[in-house]
Amino acid sequence: MPDDLTTSAGDAPHPEIVAIHARLDEGDARMSRIEANLKANTESTQRVESSVGELIEWFSNGKGAFKVLEALGKLAKPLAAIVGLGVAIAAAYTAWRTGATPK
Repeated sequence: MPDDLTTSAGDAPHPEIVAIHARLDEGDARMSRIEANLKANTESTQRVESSVGELIEWFSNGKGAFKVLEALGKLAKPLAAIVGLGVAIAAAYTAWRTGATPK
């Protein structure tokens, strides 16, 4: 004796079985679309990553350049004082040597 969802040989499939197969086919088609969209999204993300990677590298190099400029700026202040002292000493020596008097 066949149960509620099965049919005897030669009969058409039970309507619930047909509905289940239709839902499975719809789910399979939906999953295929999702996989295709995911692949396209992954490819797009990889392109953006490579483009942004170059930009990040450029900014990192710029950050290093600013560190070098900052170090030069810190060095410039004492260096300017040393050069100023040298110029003052040279001027005093020249004035002493030539006999010039302060005005």
